[in-house]
Amino acid sequence: MKLRLTARDLRLRLEADDLEALRQTGRVELTTPFDAQTTFTCTLRIDAQTAVPAAHLDGTRLTVLLPTEDARKWLESDQISIEARQTAGPNRTLKLLIEKDIGCQHKPRAHSSDVTAEH
Repeated sequence: MKLRLTARDLRLRLEADDLEALRQTGRVELTTPFDAQTTFTCTLRIDAQTAVPAAHLDGTRLTVLLPTEDARKWLESDQISIEARQTAGPNRTLKLLIEKDIGCQHKPRAHSSDVTAEH
């Protein structure tokens, strides 16, 4: 799972193994240690009590909840993303975007170390 944050957006991209874990267990988690005492955790979870996609931050734990029916339709179809907006304070919204990472559709650029020249 990949996480991208901007001032107004939270984006999660799930690869095939993440999608399978979400199907099988109802959750997928990303854990990133920052130092010996601090670990950031991002969890995407299917939740029967959730009516609309929502994100919650509690200290170093970010949890994104998906309604069961939305998650089922998304996981069982060609639908690429689930998008929602939530209030993030007075006159502010946070856009949530949860996407299937279906892979690059273009050829990767050659790195300078990959390029050889014949003389």
